[in-house]
Amino acid sequence: MNKITHLERLPELVGDGAVVAFGGGWFANHPMAAVRELVRARRTDIHGLALLGSVDVDLMVGAGVLRHLTFSMVTLEAMGLAQNFRRAVQAGELPITEIPALSLQVALEAGGQSVPFMPVRGPIGSDLVAQNPEVFGTARTSFGDEDVMVVKAIRPDVAIIHALRCDRLGNVQFDGTYSQDPELAAASDTVIVTCEEIVDSSEIAAQSHLTKIPGFLVDHVIEAPFGAHPCSHVPRYAQDAWEILEYQKAAMAGGDAYAAYVDRIRGETEAEYRERVLAGDRGRVLAALAEAGPTLQEA
Repeated sequence: MNKITHLERLPELVGDGAVVAFGGGWFANHPMAAVRELVRARRTDIHGLALLGSVDVDLMVGAGVLRHLTFSMVTLEAMGLAQNFRRAVQAGELPITEIPALSLQVALEAGGQSVPFMPVRGPIGSDLVAQNPEVFGTARTSFGDEDVMVVKAIRPDVAIIHALRCDRLGNVQFDGTYSQDPELAAASDTVIVTCEEIVDSSEIAAQSHLTKIPGFLVDHVIEAPFGAHPCSHVPRYAQDAWEILEYQKAAMAGGDAYAAYVDRIRGETEAEYRERVLAGDRGRVLAALAEAGPTLQEA
């Protein structure tokens, strides 16, 4: 079955009001091409879910894409606070459900295994337990043990993930890190994968140990070069600090400056975005930076 489609179709693959889990973590692997396409489509109804959100979440908050956010963290790391996220939460404009990272990951694992809940040791003493009775509970088994804390399974409507390569059958490979993306894929009803390149299935089979998400979990495959930009996608390219600083400058200014940043994205196609942000030697520099970094084996 050929699962290949085009980026422009992505917004119509995400149902109205859907709970959408966005992959990646920190400044790596976020499905930014997909996020930009949702911004271009002027979506305003998405319940986002992010374990380790970054510029992806902040852009969607600033552009009005999200109606609710379930998350464990949103940060721009050394670049500072996620300004749109902070402002929206402080003003009460963005309803949120905050769940500690381990608990959220366990909830997704429960969703992926089709069990109603899983035990989790903690977050003991946290106010987040009392604030989220729809997430945390207790359970007792027939083994005679005492009540243990459990977290309710989460099963998003859609997961959007960015990977290095896929084939037309939806087999997904990463050469570098992949965060909790396999767990997101297993837990979600519909899985959309953007990737740097679509390759023949024989190439996938030749290095099958790199396949982290099997094709039977994936519904749609979209080729999107530099699809994680300005985040990194190692070993293909490093994070684009220049572009992130430009984003942060607009986000800190807010108002007309940020509106102009969003309008520029809405006024260009993804190909035009790549042409703009990778002009000159930028693309080659980002690739060289990724290549120069130590591998996990060397670190």
